[in-house]
Parts: sequence; structure tokens; C-alpha cells
Amino acid sequence: MKKLIILFGAFCISLSAIAQQAFRIGNLEFSVRIQEQDTTLQVSELDYSASQVSNNEAQARPRFRPYHRSTGFAGFGFAVPDNSNDFYTILGGNSFNIDVGSMQRYHFSRHFALGTSLQYSFYNYRLRNAAIEPFFNNEILDGATISQDDIRRELFRSHNLALGVFARTYIIPPRRRGNDGLFFDIGAQGDWAFSRFYRLREESVKHRYRDNYAFNPFSASAIARIGLNTRKGSSNNPALFVRYRFTDAFNSSVLPMDLPPFTIGIQFF
Repeated sequence: MKKLIILFGAFCISLSAIAQQAFRIGNLEFSVRIQEQDTTLQVSELDYSASQVSNNEAQARPRFRPYHRSTGFAGFGFAVPDNSNDFYTILGGNSFNIDVGSMQRYHFSRHFALGTSLQYSFYNYRLRNAAIEPFFNNEILDGATISQDDIRRELFRSHNLALGVFARTYIIPPRRRGNDGLFFDIGAQGDWAFSRFYRLREESVKHRYRDNYAFNPFSASAIARIGLNTRKGSSNNPALFVRYRFTDAFNSSVLPMDLPPFTIGIQFF
């Protein structure tokens, strides 16, 4: 008897719990209403307009909004030795460049961005057996002769300001603003060498040459870069770059050969 009373009470509680309840399946809504001895079931069809559906989709996938972003960067690269007759032979590990600059990017879609860069670059080329007797005799040594065996070090150095433009493609699109994902850049860069000089060191004598007509002050390069940026505000996001200079660093009427054009390196943003 007690079990029947308990079961009957639980049944009454469950009925009161579902009284005036509504259940939705798809676009159908079922309404159950229990009042005393009357039980009413109503079925109605919900009307979803096209605007409501589009609004729901827009809320599920936010719309991309173009934005601008500025970042600083620093890099280190090495000149690639080229042993052809058109270029001086250089020591690869001792021929390098250092870059420090700022980058501006305009992200106009999830997959593409346009950018500019302004940077300072220091270039150091250490030559290997590149002495040119007429050039040395006339400009550096005041007519004296010098033997290759007496040369201990030959360096060409320049301090540059460079302005670049590039287009960025996202191989893996960013999921949120400030998260660049995996990207690929291709662009062009123009350099102005505001300070450039050649240094020759003998056993106990140093010779230094600085002249505008022997070294071209302007050069143009193409640059390609691939990188991964996954941490917003971090300065440890790396990118590998390749730079190719397609103009001469030296005046061809003064120096018959030029410096190797390829540089490879890494940059951090």
C-alpha cells in the first residue's frame, strides 16, 4: 500500500512539472497544458524568415573587418658566396648583414595583406684575394705596389637605409586579429648606402678608401619571406628571408667585378 501511495505521489509531481511546458523539435513546437482533469496538446509551426537565418549565421561566423597593424623587427643574414667571374670571392661566414626596422601592414582580407617596411641595414663583406692592382695603386697606396701575400684582410662595409613594399599571402589564415598564422611575403626593396668604404689591412698597416664614384649609393632588390606568427605581441616570431640585389654595388667603370647578390637570413617580429 505504501509503495502505491509513493508511486502515485511521484506521478502527480511529474505531471505538475510538465504542466504548461513547451518542447521544440525542428520548426515544430509542442505545448502541453495539464489543468485538473483536462490535458491539452498544441502543435504549432515556427516561422523562420530568411533574415533571421542570415543573422544567426552571421553571429556564428563573425564578419572580417580590415585593420592596420605595426610591428618592429630585427634580422641577421649571410651573403651567399658566388665563385663566378662576375663577382668577388667572399668568405661566407664573415660576410653578413644586420637589419633593424619597422613594418606597417594593412589587412584587407583574411587571406591577403599589403605592407611597407623601413629599416636600417649594416653590410659587411670580407673579400678573399680580390686585390685589383690598378685600383690599389692609384687610389689607396699612392702608386706603391702590394703583394697578395702581404694582405691580411679586405673588407667592404656600408650603412644603408631601405624602404620596401610587399604583398602577404596567408597559407594558413589567421583565426583572430593579431594572429598571423603561416604567411608568405614577396616584394621589392630600395637601399640608399649613406656611408660606404673599403678597408685593406697589411701586416702592420691599414688602408681605408671612401669615395662616391667607386661605390653606387643606390641599389634595388627583390625579397621573399616565409614566417609563422602565432603569439600576439611577442618578439620571438621567426621568418626566413631571401634577398636578391639586381643592381650593382660597385661602379663597373672603376671595379670590374661586383659583390655576390644573394643574401639569406632570419628575422624576428
